[in-house]
Amino acid sequence: MPLKSDIYDRALRPGVKRCRRGGEAAASNAASGKLLSLVNHSQRAAPGFRKPVLRLQRCLRSTGIVPLLSDMRIVLLGGRRMGKSSSGNTILGREEFDTSIRTAECVKREGDAQRTGRHITLVEVPGWWNNYTIKQTPEGDKREIVLSASLCPPGPHALLLAIRIDMKFEEAIKKTVQEHLELLGERVWDHTILLFTYGDKLGHKSVEQHIQAGGKALQWVVEKCGNRYHVIDNKKSGGGQVTELLEKIEEMVAGNCGQLFDFDQNKLTKLMEKKREENRRAEERKRKVRKQRETLRSSAGAVPHISDMRIVLLGHRVGGKSSSGNTILGRQVFDTSGRTAECVKREGDTAGRHITLVEAPGWWKNYTVDKTPECDKREIVLSASLCPSGPHALLLAIRIDMKFEEAIKKTVQEHLELLGERVWDHTILLFTYGDKLGHKSVEQHIQAGGKALQWLVEKCGNRYHVIDNKKSGGGQVTELLEKIEEMVAGNHGQLFDFDQNKLTKLMEKKKLENRRAEERKRKVQKQRETLRSSAGAVPHISDMRIVLLGHRVGGKSSSGNTILGRQVFDTSGRTAECVKREGDTAGRHITLVEAPGWWKNYTVDKTPECDKQEIVRSLSLCHPGPHALLLLINVSETFTDTHKQAVQEHMELLGERVWNDIIVLFTYGEWLGNTSIEQHIESGGEALQWIAQKCGNRYVAFDNKRSDGSQVTELLEKIEEMVVGNGDSLQKFPGRQARSRDRPPTS
Repeated sequence: MPLKSDIYDRALRPGVKRCRRGGEAAASNAASGKLLSLVNHSQRAAPGFRKPVLRLQRCLRSTGIVPLLSDMRIVLLGGRRMGKSSSGNTILGREEFDTSIRTAECVKREGDAQRTGRHITLVEVPGWWNNYTIKQTPEGDKREIVLSASLCPPGPHALLLAIRIDMKFEEAIKKTVQEHLELLGERVWDHTILLFTYGDKLGHKSVEQHIQAGGKALQWVVEKCGNRYHVIDNKKSGGGQVTELLEKIEEMVAGNCGQLFDFDQNKLTKLMEKKREENRRAEERKRKVRKQRETLRSSAGAVPHISDMRIVLLGHRVGGKSSSGNTILGRQVFDTSGRTAECVKREGDTAGRHITLVEAPGWWKNYTVDKTPECDKREIVLSASLCPSGPHALLLAIRIDMKFEEAIKKTVQEHLELLGERVWDHTILLFTYGDKLGHKSVEQHIQAGGKALQWLVEKCGNRYHVIDNKKSGGGQVTELLEKIEEMVAGNHGQLFDFDQNKLTKLMEKKKLENRRAEERKRKVQKQRETLRSSAGAVPHISDMRIVLLGHRVGGKSSSGNTILGRQVFDTSGRTAECVKREGDTAGRHITLVEAPGWWKNYTVDKTPECDKQEIVRSLSLCHPGPHALLLLINVSETFTDTHKQAVQEHMELLGERVWNDIIVLFTYGEWLGNTSIEQHIESGGEALQWIAQKCGNRYVAFDNKRSDGSQVTELLEKIEEMVVGNGDSLQKFPGRQARSRDRPPTS
């Protein structure tokens, strides 16, 4: 049987011959359209048949069927940090696009491509985060993507989709690319060429080898673009790669019978009108704020200079609070490498003032206040007490590159109002990641950000400031401190006050919890020492069997990978059936079984029968039985009575005596920051303390971002101690296999 490439070559050969014979006649002949259609179809259908396609393309170009486009219009699209600006500069042969800041609005540049005889119009579009779905991308960015085509009247010849060649292209990124590109309509793919950036990272491999090794998601995008792709190395100055790219664009246009990418003119008109209206309102807001500040300064005379200023930093997690504190104080005093789990107080002199800064723990931006751990809520309230007499200002940090939705607005309101409803009179909105604003004004960002963001700005009395923590200049800090002084003057010198009785009670509760945490720590330490001394040397288990259990999205797969020291459990999707993996670590051979998780707020009757059966089956995969069951609990979430009930019911599918063989593995240990696991347990409430007691005070905090093996060694030693404590030092499960009456009924 002939190879597919042979069949394909024979199918193309008549077209090639017609091209060679036909000359100009071929170009004018209607058959040329069919021939170009065949080329485009061939590119989509057969990525492996590149040689005959290239021969036909060269022939078509020599006959004039592929005309040279002397005035070419191109749109550059892609995720953030994909090299769009650099690629634009390479195409135009000079530095036209700013690579030092983010592209926040479409940027249009023109020029003559070096030695190609073409005038190029290039439009660069704001990028999206690779891990963001379309819902998470700010409305302003989505609108710019759609409007990009209108900057190339009567339409662009090509859209270049920039993807880094050194990036792993996963299903999640594929989905993101598809959603954002199809904002321009489903027909966008007919006019798109995949532009692989960072071409210097390709090494000696061909781009085709890269595509084949890149997996199904990358191959899908290549196919979707009709097998049109090009590699660009922005470190190379030679124009050959640019010429080849422009020729590929001309071939694509010819294959589309000269049609440009068109768009819905009515839709574009409406978007342009909306943008103009937002810009008008942004200017109004800017004038209003300026007048508000001028009126305040003129009515109050000179706004008093505050030589000893006290500030509290609040906001969601990963919001840039620590970095902003460092920028304000002008040096690295807040730790940006981990989470702030307790209030941190720092002082310093800046802009002619002595500044006291208190950073409070953050909350998850999509968590309502009832899901935030009690200790975090208490720290937020206590933050004000670390500024004796009260803080002059509370700075609410919000990332400027984040879509601010109704759910986030509700979260911000609930957490801030833990300090009382009057908190808003003393709050300034601090937009962090100011470098992501690009050339837009903050007022334009607010107007494009939607009603939820505008509500927040109004709630803060139109007091806001942008901070760029990558800038070292003190001008932005001086301006912020002046705004604080103006706010204090507007509040007639009143500082933010708080209920002293409430604060006293919270402080007493915290002290009591810390004392109990120390007691628990000593008790556990003594328990381990007694066990080791009474048993002599705790036997080393060279062949250890472990089962991982817990709720969904609790970090079981990641913890399994940490224990085995390599990526053997799939963290990209749900574990629907038990998964067994083995490996050597810390001088032991480990067999690990991960069981499917349950929804943390589901009682056992709501869990599917198949999941319950898999939980029970997990024990049988560790013949003759596991040495330990690890119950995973996320430390970054509140552990409620509902969660406790769900854990108890699911664990007791394995029998009531199962608790003798369980160690609690607290995942997301990095979120403990500088607090101990015992402090977390004591502040976590009765439900969490019940779990710790039920498991005989056997627990370990686990940070799956840590690469050192000390935490794994500690876990394995605790398992060995538990086995001895259960009166069985052999490699055997002391809790016995679940009996048939403990198993859930089969469906």
